[in-house]
Amino acid sequence: MIEDIALLGFCFILAIGGLATVVWGLVTGRFFTIDGLWLALISLTLSVVFGGNIAWLVYTGDLQRILGAFRKGSSPGSAANEEAAGHK
Repeated sequence: MIEDIALLGFCFILAIGGLATVVWGLVTGRFFTIDGLWLALISLTLSVVFGGNIAWLVYTGDLQRILGAFRKGSSPGSAANEEAAGHK
């Protein structure tokens, strides 16, 4: 479970960071240079990839499972029992 939470946090930080980079480029005026356009393109690509992972977790319902286990503070043994029972 801790791996899932770490992956979710990592994806969230990178998705928001990519969007923040684009906003920063727009605010400072660097967006309208070739370097700024490339930075925006790369940042948006990273945001889509890592945001897509979060969207997939929402779509499949795994996000509710992860957050539910996090709220319960389940032990590693109970997480293994859930997966063995087929509650993926």
